[in-house]
Amino acid sequence: MKNNTFRSGFLQAVFFILFFLFFSPQFSYANAPKSVDLTYDINTQTLSVTINHQTLFAGMHHIKYVEIKKNGTIISKSKYSTQPTNSIFTYTYNVPAEKGDVFQVTVTCNLWGHTSSTLVVVAPEPVAEKPAAPKEAVVAPESVEEKPAAPKEAVVAPEPVAEKPLLEKVSITLNVKFDTAKAIIKKKYHNDIKIVANFMKEYPDTTAVIEGYTDNVDKFNNPENNIKLSQARADSVRQYLIDNFGIDASRITAVGYGPNKPIASNKTKNGRQKNRRVQAVIGTVQTK
Repeated sequence: MKNNTFRSGFLQAVFFILFFLFFSPQFSYANAPKSVDLTYDINTQTLSVTINHQTLFAGMHHIKYVEIKKNGTIISKSKYSTQPTNSIFTYTYNVPAEKGDVFQVTVTCNLWGHTSSTLVVVAPEPVAEKPAAPKEAVVAPESVEEKPAAPKEAVVAPEPVAEKPLLEKVSITLNVKFDTAKAIIKKKYHNDIKIVANFMKEYPDTTAVIEGYTDNVDKFNNPENNIKLSQARADSVRQYLIDNFGIDASRITAVGYGPNKPIASNKTKNGRQKNRRVQAVIGTVQTK
């Protein structure tokens, strides 16, 4: 009886030691993706997702999901059973998009946590043309007396075509500020939002990107809280334009950037108040 008890205890101890040696280092090393960087080539319609995620055993601890949203709608969710051994690697996806579209990519570890990143698609920069090489001077031959040519029939010149008016891009920036951890629009900003709505009604070809921001205060030490709060603020202004002024929802996009891109120092109360804001960037093309 004692031998059986000793044997059972010995086997359990060996199993525990093997389990600890095999799994403990991996789980203690488990971590969410450190960063996710996005780039988009509008010419090739290619979205590149560069991930920084360290692992000891790629088969056991790896990036499992890459979820892609475009303008708030999930268009792709890729599942992986391993990852490259390098801590920084890139996945590419063929995703059609146009200028102004918004990508939000969430990368999830199979053991611990996830990280998100947002990108607004912009138009490619024009390629500068190379200056033409100077031409060699051509020496005209000596004049030769020509015989008088037979008179040609008169050619009637076509009527001049009116040139198209030149175009220019106009932008308006709206600033709406919020209280800490709030996404409620204060009454004193209603008239400011109305000015934007009137402009969009006057120019029906305009589109707007509502950008939400927060300060760097995070009571729960969770960076995603400020991203969600800034998205809620941007959504509030977008919905206010739709509900109160009848602006078509397809003309307005809302994006939350959290504490990124501050316009003032977060070390002062006044600076943090300025950073808790929403900007509406409106673009239109009108004749000069």
